[in-house]
Order: sequence, then structure tokens, then C-alpha cells
Amino acid sequence: MLEDIVLILASIGIILASIRLWIEKDGKNMVYARLHIAGVIDIACIVILLVLNQPLLALIYLVLCPFAAHAIANADYYDELNKNRVEK
Repeated sequence: MLEDIVLILASIGIILASIRLWIEKDGKNMVYARLHIAGVIDIACIVILLVLNQPLLALIYLVLCPFAAHAIANADYYDELNKNRVEK
């Protein structure tokens, strides 16, 4: 019963965060805002994995997701630097 409640609540959180990703308009530094929203989804997924008795998979997910987010943010940052250099 408790597992079902946690799964439903986490699923609702994932759906709400996903909707937020779609309705957000493009603007300055939107990559970072979208990474933050994706982080909310990541935490919900980790909670689901823990409820389903998959602690090793949840730990791997917890370790790898920040690396992926950092790589995306770093690539966007250096892409913006290169665009600014070309424009000047």
C-alpha cells in the first residue's frame, strides 16, 4: 500500500515537471533551468527505484546523473563563449 502511494506521488511529480519542461519558453540560460527541472525528475526516479527495492540501481543513477548534467551545462557554456567570440 505504501509503495503504491509513493509511486503515484513520484509519478505525479514527474508528470508535472515534464509539463513544465514543455511550457517553458526559450530565453537566456534556459538550459540551466531545464537541467534543474530534469533534476527534479531524477530525484523522483531515484525514489521510485528505492521503493521498488533497487538500491544499487538508484545509487548508480544518483552518481551518473550529475555528471551528465554537468557535461550538458559545460558544453552550453563553452558554446556560448565561442558564439560571443565569433560575433565580436
